[in-house]
Amino acid sequence: MIIIPELSIEEIAASIKAVRKAKGLTLREVEEKSGGVWKAVVIGSYERCDRALSVKKAITLANFYQVPLDELLGLRKDVRATPREKITLDIRATTNLAPSDSESTNIRNFATLICAKRRDWNGEVLSIRNSDLTTIALLLNKDEATSYDWLLNRGLLLAKP
Repeated sequence: MIIIPELSIEEIAASIKAVRKAKGLTLREVEEKSGGVWKAVVIGSYERCDRALSVKKAITLANFYQVPLDELLGLRKDVRATPREKITLDIRATTNLAPSDSESTNIRNFATLICAKRRDWNGEVLSIRNSDLTTIALLLNKDEATSYDWLLNRGLLLAKP
């Protein structure tokens, strides 16, 4: 189940503006860099909530800024915003993953490497640290929250007692 945070139009507009500023661009520079595809007045209108932004245009704008759509719209979940007490990877469950799937192979290899580094050979479970989750996110080419969901949806995480 995907939970979409409740956001106001103003929060979405502020997020669009924050992405532009994070890229170090003024409204005029957006227009120049886009070759006039994105007019300064139009971007400013989106940022002030004076103009509606269609999904198609939001996707195009996210591509222009080279950020995920959920980041542009302020929908991105941040794992650090909701700290987890303990994340435990069920190593036994990794054997059920498709051997031909590169993401699954990466997770199996990662678990084997971490067990070796930590000299933990019980082979059943592995405590996942925050830095481990960051590494898993890189291996899966996803953000940390999406990586956590990926692990959870495949039954690789043990539930808290």
